[in-house]
Amino acid sequence: MPVHNVLETLVRTVLDEAFVKPSRLPCACPRCLDDIMALALSRLPPRYVATDAGTLYVKAAYMHPQLQLDVYQELLRAAEVVAAHPHHGPEAGAGTPDGQAAGDAAQSPDGSP
Repeated sequence: MPVHNVLETLVRTVLDEAFVKPSRLPCACPRCLDDIMALALSRLPPRYVATDAGTLYVKAAYMHPQLQLDVYQELLRAAEVVAAHPHHGPEAGAGTPDGQAAGDAAQSPDGSP
């Protein structure tokens, strides 16, 4: 198993479950999600592991409420920064991963749902 930061997996999971799936982000395009991940991970202490046992240890440590709170707070802070200063242009398909603006419902050409 190559050395990696287990927090990357944990942060991605929290980002998806707490922000993306409930549509709490103004934009969930891959660029914005990567920017949110990078900002949050930069402010959290890394948890590097080289074995599966190390991965299990860090995941068990994540059950501690303080670490959960730290991850959530850093994701929230990063999401606010990225929302205020997105690095994608209109051609990036801002919105959800499928390119639809967050919160938009499918509409017919005449504008009706």
